[in-house]
Amino acid sequence: MSVPRSDFVAQRAGDLMYYTVPRFAREAGVIAAFSSRRGGKSSGPYATLNLGLHVGDEPEAVLTNRTLLCGALGVDAVHLVSCAQVHGTRVAVVGTADRGRGAFDQSRALPATDGLATGTPGVPLVTFYGDCVPLFLFDPVNRAIALAHAGWRGTLGRIGARAVAVLGEKFGTTPAAVLAAVGPAIGPCCYTVGPDVAALFVGEFSSGNRAVLNPEGGRLDLWSVNRQVLLEAGVRAENIAMARRCTACNPKEFFSHRTSGGKAGRMAAIMALE
Repeated sequence: MSVPRSDFVAQRAGDLMYYTVPRFAREAGVIAAFSSRRGGKSSGPYATLNLGLHVGDEPEAVLTNRTLLCGALGVDAVHLVSCAQVHGTRVAVVGTADRGRGAFDQSRALPATDGLATGTPGVPLVTFYGDCVPLFLFDPVNRAIALAHAGWRGTLGRIGARAVAVLGEKFGTTPAAVLAAVGPAIGPCCYTVGPDVAALFVGEFSSGNRAVLNPEGGRLDLWSVNRQVLLEAGVRAENIAMARRCTACNPKEFFSHRTSGGKAGRMAAIMALE
């Protein structure tokens, strides 16, 4: 089986491996990356670059891992802004006063939030993933960014469109100017759900966007659905990068909550305006 072409590129810094989007990298002053599971200090089911404080790993190892990755990206780990993700559609706008929320203490993360946006340089955003879809958004005109965590509930609720709308409301972003990226996540090759969830997607999305590849088996293509959501929000097709990397198919590169039986580390999406 051929591996689909990816618009993301693997980068290495010592033992660390992470992914970047060349289209974003060509824009001066923005950092956008998605981690792998390689190059950290965690052990057991969290080996080695677990970045989630909420999955049972040793906190000291997680904080070391965050510092290592941020160091490779040129980001100050102490200033990371994170959220307590609940598979919803709330996108919070953050600024200088929010720096450090959830960086080294999960209890200080923004509650009940699945997306973050900012127009302030030096406020790095971070969201965490074990199979769900990371969405990166960048407005190069008004210099604003957003990250969104899209599980099946967030995808169904169109969190990607909500993030685009928040950028417009708060920073004057025009959707056609947005550069977007759909990061590594469980793919249409592996993601199966029950008939109730499959029916929700059949009812919500047209068959033309390949939202449901196999309705009888309940196999969903969350990559394509989130791309469709962004297109419907006004993002131009040529401005959407696709990772096309399945977290379940690539256990040496990624953590997968589903294939691990529920005990696994987390990757991170990080964005910042320099």
